[in-house]
Amino acid sequence: MKLCILTTGHQALDNRIFYKQALTLRKKYDNITLIVPDEREEYMEQGIRILGVKRANSLYGRFQLGDTVVAKAIEVKADIYHFHDFELIYKVNKIKKTLPHCKLIYDVHEHYPDMMSMSKKVPRLLRPLATFVVDKSEIVLAKKFDQIITADDAVKERFDPYNSHVDVIYNFSEFEPKDIQLEKEYDVIYQGGITLERGAYHLVQAIHLLKGDYPEIKMIFVGPFNDPEGQRLVDDYIKKHHLENNILFTGKVPHVDVEDYVRKSRIGAVTLLPLPKYYKNIPIKQFEYMSCGIPVVGSNLPPITRFLTSYNSGMIVDPTQPEEIAQAFNTLLSDPKLCHDMGANGLMAVREAYNWGKMEERLLKLYARLEVRK
Repeated sequence: MKLCILTTGHQALDNRIFYKQALTLRKKYDNITLIVPDEREEYMEQGIRILGVKRANSLYGRFQLGDTVVAKAIEVKADIYHFHDFELIYKVNKIKKTLPHCKLIYDVHEHYPDMMSMSKKVPRLLRPLATFVVDKSEIVLAKKFDQIITADDAVKERFDPYNSHVDVIYNFSEFEPKDIQLEKEYDVIYQGGITLERGAYHLVQAIHLLKGDYPEIKMIFVGPFNDPEGQRLVDDYIKKHHLENNILFTGKVPHVDVEDYVRKSRIGAVTLLPLPKYYKNIPIKQFEYMSCGIPVVGSNLPPITRFLTSYNSGMIVDPTQPEEIAQAFNTLLSDPKLCHDMGANGLMAVREAYNWGKMEERLLKLYARLEVRK
């Protein structure tokens, strides 16, 4: 069977798309093509054929890029098309019209109406209208797809009334759970895209509050700063409070290097602010921290609280209160045994339940069902 994976906005070696799903599918299927924005026209990566298209620089550009991606997808003549971006819902039915026996999978990474309502790429006055259009069109078009995959339960529940084939594939970490590394270089780590909405400013404030008791405290941010305005605010705060030696930024690093940074850290932070989308989406970074055996300090939001409290693998805080974040960091840093025990609980949680192996089985079964559905 021939598979084709489509995306207009993600990189070729995306964590969920390539390292999790594509490499999982490669264990059973030999013929997999990934169509993705890339500088290279065509190459192979770990047995997967990658076709590159020109990268778009705007939301409208990504919408237009969908035509190019779909045209290339039709040339592949696959049996199953698995697409990953909202804008493609308006384009992929052209594949079905050309290849009526193929199957279409819509992989919904986010609650897109919530994303649109807070998007800085859309003028504020237009956001309510844009949110309405995204919400209604996604629901109408979702009825036409053979399978919908979501990354969390809240989005699954949104689609359940409109499509009888909706499954959750949680974005659990693919890091292999190993024994806890004893030698540490960093006290706190945040990894992933950095923005004000994801709590960057409050984390920096928390480190400032702790500097008096921990003059050498070190926090590392591993990932790109995707918020220019927020970056200026954070940089100004660091300079004003002389935190240059306490807070480090790596910028974007290869995904394969992220695990090493996490394992060298004592505490993982996932203090997303209480915005609508974060009440639904489950952040992968909490599972990556747990896979590496470090305790998590996380927001008091349902997708974080649910997974941390089940195994007592971290501390829950109000992410809008730097004092509360600082207190949680202090509790863990001042009690190495508690820090170790919570990290060990997280490691056990990953080994028992929160691991990609469980999702791998679910994904392969889903594809097997599609093979027999006519």
